[in-house]
Amino acid sequence: MLTTEIHEAAVEFGRALRQAPAVAAYRVAGYALDADPVAQGLMADLRARQAAVVRLHQADKSASQEQLEALRHCQNDVRANATIMAHLRATNDVKAFLPTVAREVSGALGADYGNLIAPTSC
Repeated sequence: MLTTEIHEAAVEFGRALRQAPAVAAYRVAGYALDADPVAQGLMADLRARQAAVVRLHQADKSASQEQLEALRHCQNDVRANATIMAHLRATNDVKAFLPTVAREVSGALGADYGNLIAPTSC
C-alpha cells in the first residue's frame, strides 16, 4: 500500500509529466491519429502488406513485384499523410525526452530509476 505522501507525489509527477511539451504534443498527436479514419486506414493497409511480405519470407517465398510495388506505394502514402507524420515526430520527441525524465527521477530518488523498474529474470 502506498503512503499518502508517495501517492500524492506520484499524482503530481503524472500531472507534471502530462504538461511537459513533448508529452502534451504526443498526446495531442495520438488523439489526432485516433480520430483520422484515413490515417487509420493507411496504417492498417501498411501493416497488412508488411505482414504478408513477412509471411512469404518466413515460408521461404519471395513477394511478387506487384506486392512489393503495392507496399512501396502504401509506404509513400503513409509518408505523405500529415497526421501520421505528426504522430511519428511526436513519438520520436517523447522518446528523446523520457531519458531526461528518468535521469531527473534517478537524481531525486538517489538511485538509478531505470534499474529500479527494469524487469528481473526468473
